[in-house]
Amino acid sequence: MGLLAATMSAAACEDPRLPLEYMRRAAAVGGPAGMGIFPNTLDDELSRSLVDELPRPVAVDWDSIVARDTLRVVLTFNSTGYFIYRGEPMGFEYDLLDAFADAHDLTLQTQVVTDRRDLLRALNLGQGDVVAARLVAVEEYREEVLTSKPLYQTRPVVVQREPGAPLPAGDSIDIRMPLPDGPPEQIALNARLLRRPSDLGGEEVFVPAGSDYYEHIVELADSLGNPIELVEVEGAEEMEPLIEAVARGQIRLTVSQENLAQLSTARFANLVATPVLGVEQDVSWAVRKTSPVLLAELNSWLESNEGQRLLSILYTKYFVDRKGYQRRLEDEYLVASADGRISAYDSLLIRYADDVGWDWRLLAAQVAQESRFDPVARSWAGAQGLLQLMPRTAREMGVTNPRDPEDNVRGGVKYLTWLTGLWENEIIDENERLKFILASYNAGRGHVLDAQRLTEKNGGDPQNWDDVAYWLLQKSKRSVYRDPVVRHGYVRGLEPVQYVSKILKRYDRYRNIDQ
Repeated sequence: MGLLAATMSAAACEDPRLPLEYMRRAAAVGGPAGMGIFPNTLDDELSRSLVDELPRPVAVDWDSIVARDTLRVVLTFNSTGYFIYRGEPMGFEYDLLDAFADAHDLTLQTQVVTDRRDLLRALNLGQGDVVAARLVAVEEYREEVLTSKPLYQTRPVVVQREPGAPLPAGDSIDIRMPLPDGPPEQIALNARLLRRPSDLGGEEVFVPAGSDYYEHIVELADSLGNPIELVEVEGAEEMEPLIEAVARGQIRLTVSQENLAQLSTARFANLVATPVLGVEQDVSWAVRKTSPVLLAELNSWLESNEGQRLLSILYTKYFVDRKGYQRRLEDEYLVASADGRISAYDSLLIRYADDVGWDWRLLAAQVAQESRFDPVARSWAGAQGLLQLMPRTAREMGVTNPRDPEDNVRGGVKYLTWLTGLWENEIIDENERLKFILASYNAGRGHVLDAQRLTEKNGGDPQNWDDVAYWLLQKSKRSVYRDPVVRHGYVRGLEPVQYVSKILKRYDRYRNIDQ
């Protein structure tokens, strides 16, 4: 999950949102030289919420989005709304917006923020058109942005450990924060189960930085007349790391959306999602105040038969299917944190991408298309490994074990480098050349050369991929593949054309992962 560093979310000790004595205690906590767990002075920047110091929204609405053929969405990585699984972007909110974009002939472009508190800022700056990040539509957000019809409703709930329940196997999360006294095992045994919201009085509750429930907990503390020691955790902009920290005995309490908390009890049997802290609240998308037509289009689609049908299917898939949720989180191919990771083979791809002069994420996009990062994948035709090398190609590239990830990637990159050399002087434009290289990797260079000759014969531009792709598609027709300029016969041209398109589309998504 990465390193979590806890920091108080207050500008000064006079901040009424936290008990004065707790803030003094937090500021005094020390650690190794140069590495205090809490800063000695509480940073004003760390206290900001999603709506603090928002820039004026850019004037971009539906007509501009349609004109550019692209809908931009601002997200955070999390285990239900948006993640990368076996190289493919997925998630409840991502899948919904992808379907919406497809229904309106738009390309969906993702912009990932690594700090949840930057969501609305990125929106107003025009870096995205929609915020999709399990956003609870609280009143303070509605004053600054427009919120869509609810995607679903859920309640805030306390997540705690069942007293006496064993801690899960595996390593603890590395959280640099002061933990309660005593080892985790003793803490778990001695903790009392909280049954009512009033039981939170005097307790220490950890929430992610920028939590939608911050003000709600503060209001609850005010109504109880008994301080709740509230800690915002830097680097835990989503709930999953804190829920896991509760399960592992590192912290005692956090507050989560109820549906996510219930899902988490499938993964950690020692968790209890109780008590409920309030009524159901809408989880929605957000758009700029300057985008009312976009909002109307989103709402219209969400209320349509197709939108309602997909909402039901996807909610069941991502929030009701607990076994599926658990399998995803335990799968090494899941990327649900904003650490820039795409697969288990990133370091290998980074090392070899330089050999062909590629961005490693482009190579990752090709591996995802070829094998979905399965090193033992084998096609019906005998292609093997991460880059699906055919036996003859593997031998020619010096690959001795195509199932070995490094041997396969080394051989695949060597083949790509050879193809690059063949096309280097034939296709002048670098971006166009890449498409010819990818198509050649998939279908063989001879078929692409045939399509070039057909293009030129029929008045097209053999340097332009779109023109060549058209004739590559036609090569499945008898009247075309028997043309005198065709030297390599029939090919099912749909496959290499889609291959190029899918890799470049995926590459565009991957480039937004480690913003």
